[in-house]
Amino acid sequence: MVRVSAAKGLAIALAIASCSCHRLRPVSTGADSTTSPESVRTATPFARIPREAARFEIETVDDSTARFKPREALWVKSGMTAYAVDPINRDALVARLRVISVWNETAVAVVTSQVTRITPRHVVLLTPPIVPWWKSRRFWMGALLGSLVGGAIGGALASP
Repeated sequence: MVRVSAAKGLAIALAIASCSCHRLRPVSTGADSTTSPESVRTATPFARIPREAARFEIETVDDSTARFKPREALWVKSGMTAYAVDPINRDALVARLRVISVWNETAVAVVTSQVTRITPRHVVLLTPPIVPWWKSRRFWMGALLGSLVGGAIGGALASP
């Protein structure tokens, strides 16, 4: 009886592991019967801009570049992908940008693709980079607190 339960658990674990992550599945594009299945499968996996994206006001716009001030966001680096959206039209995507330089509290981004022309009334959205677990403050605070509590309990149990 234990073997059957272990086998079922192993089968469930394998089924879960073989499924792809729900975030990587193509987003439904509202396909109807006239849309081919191939076009639905090739939809972009990330159709929305993440919620944790930071907003920056565009100061000046040139022919193919936009300048903005990241201010206290020290994580903005060259090479990052940014999005220009229209806040008046419920964050409608205006263009995709690539940050080419950050200097003297000003970031310059070049337009890589655009739907409409970028203006200073639009905003730039940038997603912060993912911090590895060993570099996060939360991990080290938990490790410190755990070692203090564990040391206190171990010391209390070891003393006569």
